[in-house]
Amino acid sequence: MTQNKPAAKKQNAQKKRKPLHRASRWGRQVPSMALKLVGITVATVVLGLMFSALQSIGSYWLRAAISLLIAVGLLLIHFSEGLSKGLADAQASRAYERALHVGQTPSEGDSGCYQPLKALCAALCVYGLPLLLAGFISATAREYTYTLQDLPAWLTSGYGTRSDVMAPLAAYAQQAGVSAYEILRMLVRLMELIFINLFRNPLTMSGAIDRLSPLMIATYPVAYVLGYLRGPAHSAKEAAMNRKAKKVAVRKAQKSHLAQELVGSGGDVHYGHKTQNEQKKRKELI
Repeated sequence: MTQNKPAAKKQNAQKKRKPLHRASRWGRQVPSMALKLVGITVATVVLGLMFSALQSIGSYWLRAAISLLIAVGLLLIHFSEGLSKGLADAQASRAYERALHVGQTPSEGDSGCYQPLKALCAALCVYGLPLLLAGFISATAREYTYTLQDLPAWLTSGYGTRSDVMAPLAAYAQQAGVSAYEILRMLVRLMELIFINLFRNPLTMSGAIDRLSPLMIATYPVAYVLGYLRGPAHSAKEAAMNRKAKKVAVRKAQKSHLAQELVGSGGDVHYGHKTQNEQKKRKELI
């Protein structure tokens, strides 16, 4: 008997470890998943623009703490979105397996079943181009250098006609146009605004920020895919809790039914045997 118990445990473990059915045709669900990710990304950019005002906080550690909480919260939103989708797909896989077990084939196929490639493709559709741009900006990052600014209005209006004053300052009057590289850099920076306040001086540390751009942007798809991969485990946990709740409900029902059997219609406990009063009453009626 002691030798059979480990074998039974191994068999139960193998049953529990049975892999989920994975979708074979899942391309139709990728656009809807990517669309939800686009909405979350837009919200992330808007929140990054809003919280960029944290630069006005004098204490760096307070600013960094607040920024870290905001960044973690937004990453948890990405994780939660992936988790909810992974949970739904895992449940769809189990429903598909039950249907096949009874000899039925769902008309909609297995497109709604669990498939990690769905989450990966949806994440790449949204974050693939930003990651490529971030990689280019990181590879061509340059250290911060001071650039000449426009002359103040009081100087140009008061001394604009004096060549002895304006000639040495002629370099300041030159205006450089916005290059395509700066536009790409600005687009990448929009995707990582929630992390900018983690740097003590974003202006002078712009080179370091540009080099870390791929890592900062990659946190979004990684959080989403990790959440999706946690879907089957969360689904199994919910199924175990539901089974436990059903067992408790069945036990309560059995106990109440047993109590009703033990207590007669008159409210007296008979424990399966009739009392002498009941036998006398029956004789009197006869």
